[in-house]
Amino acid sequence: MNAQQTLFRAAAVATLIAAALFSGCAQTPKPLTPISANDPEMKALDADRARYREKKVALIEKALNLNAKEHDAFWREYYPYEAELKKVYDERYSIIRDYAANYENMNDEIADNLALRSLKIRDDRNELFRKYYGRIKKSTSALIAGQFLQIENELNLLSDLKISTETPILPRDVSPTSVMKK
Repeated sequence: MNAQQTLFRAAAVATLIAAALFSGCAQTPKPLTPISANDPEMKALDADRARYREKKVALIEKALNLNAKEHDAFWREYYPYEAELKKVYDERYSIIRDYAANYENMNDEIADNLALRSLKIRDDRNELFRKYYGRIKKSTSALIAGQFLQIENELNLLSDLKISTETPILPRDVSPTSVMKK
């Protein structure tokens, strides 16, 4: 094999490796509008989240009724969970923001971007539930981990319902809601 063939083969292998590495990147669309750290909406959202977390912690404390040993083990796992969940909800906020920003100019490309990102955050959230169910079960018990999962699921369903009922359906010439109003 001469130098030119070796170079061609190396370039082909590099291309295949790059394609394999980056093929997963194309599957999850990126946000349409970037969010800055100084975004006033994000600051207000963070303040609302802090108040919500305080109430959520109190609710979990009351619902689980943990003894001292269980308490320490549970909260040692819970706070990292909450930090990871915040990242998932940051992406959900980004999707909602992109939806609002692009509502009047909605097209197939934007709708697909929003739908794929929405599906991914559902997967991410379920994977997070699965991960922390296992961690909490290991550090406390299956019963406590199950109760945690039940509480989280109920709170997330309520949150999803609130967002869903306040979000207009994707615009189109004829939508089920516009037909129902006539």
